[in-house]
Amino acid sequence: MKIFYHDLSFLQFEELVIEICVELLGNGVQGFVPGKDGGRDARFEGKAKCYPNDNSPWHGKIVIQAKHTDKLNASFSESDFWGNDSSKIAQECERIKSLFEAKELEYYMLFANRNLTGVTEPIIRKGISENTGLSSDCIRLFDSSELDRLLKRYPKCLERADLNPAKSPADIDPTDLAEVITKLAEYKQELDEMMEGENPPPEKRVSVEEKNELNNLREEYFKKQIRPKMVSFPEIRNFLGHPQNQAYVNLYETTASELEAKLDAWRDLDTPYERLLETLICRLFNRDFDLRKNKNLTRAVIYYMYCSCDIGNRDNDQT
Repeated sequence: MKIFYHDLSFLQFEELVIEICVELLGNGVQGFVPGKDGGRDARFEGKAKCYPNDNSPWHGKIVIQAKHTDKLNASFSESDFWGNDSSKIAQECERIKSLFEAKELEYYMLFANRNLTGVTEPIIRKGISENTGLSSDCIRLFDSSELDRLLKRYPKCLERADLNPAKSPADIDPTDLAEVITKLAEYKQELDEMMEGENPPPEKRVSVEEKNELNNLREEYFKKQIRPKMVSFPEIRNFLGHPQNQAYVNLYETTASELEAKLDAWRDLDTPYERLLETLICRLFNRDFDLRKNKNLTRAVIYYMYCSCDIGNRDNDQT
């Protein structure tokens, strides 16, 4: 069975990593939980079952991390993942160093659904070692090909992990939205001048408070993420209301309809709506360059869709 890791949710990927680690280390593996600094680690303490081999298994405190991406053919060597001070691994090095100095970590395992070459692997391990104090021999990186190999050796991992396709994020085609965002970005300066001093809210069918309650969206997320982007709502509304932009209005409406269908199919009552929005937005960024280039504007348009009731529940009959 071929697993397309990019189509899994990050929770499914973490679950799969846990099951692999149970085979390698033993049943004492503790699942991924948020740490004090917000990072998510899994842990094992004791003598490993068979890793790195049966004769000389690791023995001590092992920290496990899983880094999932929904990018196709992503690489360990991409700049956002490795190679500069703001990369994900660089940020994790600070956490690893703190754990190592506090004697809460003796070995480190990093799993990522990315490609890793034989040339890059020792370079990254050496870099992690130099930035944390942990010996490079106590660091192991697992890429997509290594995950494939381990799953062939331990096929029962797939049975135990919850990889139900219905629980995976919905696939998204960003093409129509990218056209809208690109055109809107071109008009943005002109619209700023046109809308100066004007700040009408988007049309909506229910109040913000009702909307958030119906969709299980936390007030804190609305205040920190959505409300600041509402300054762009007037220009979005003006853009969509201009007669010459009717073709883009059609693309906007098609996109909103598609996103609404994906969110409806994916959501469940226990999932906060902001989790769905964030995953959706991240998948859009990963799938289109123009959306990544205009991240703030893309977020503003998605939030506009939400506040305008183009996506999300808008009455009690839909909850």
